[in-house]
Amino acid sequence: MIEEAVLYIEQKVGEYNLLGELVKQVEKDFRMTVDPSIEIVADTPSKLVYEVYNQLHKIVTQTSVSKFSSLLYRIDIAEADIKAIKSVDIEDYLKQVTFLILKREYQKVYIRSTL
Repeated sequence: MIEEAVLYIEQKVGEYNLLGELVKQVEKDFRMTVDPSIEIVADTPSKLVYEVYNQLHKIVTQTSVSKFSSLLYRIDIAEADIKAIKSVDIEDYLKQVTFLILKREYQKVYIRSTL
């Protein structure tokens, strides 16, 4: 699933050169919801995917479930999409959530760039 997220971001961001804007959007939402000191540093799609995955892992293991839920709400991840994840393995679950987050964040950045 991580590879799928990387490919998706490489395709989408490459078309419109929006990686920097995507990183800013992800960082903004994580800072506002989880911790104002979070820094997302990524100069390639693969680094961004792994950075988001690692941040999610920290949130789940070191903070409360409410912060994780608030992050998903802030980013606007559909509850149905979260419920559709059938994995019981936390690593696989977070990989799928990473993909959903990056997909939604990209949609926001793309729409803003075309207005």
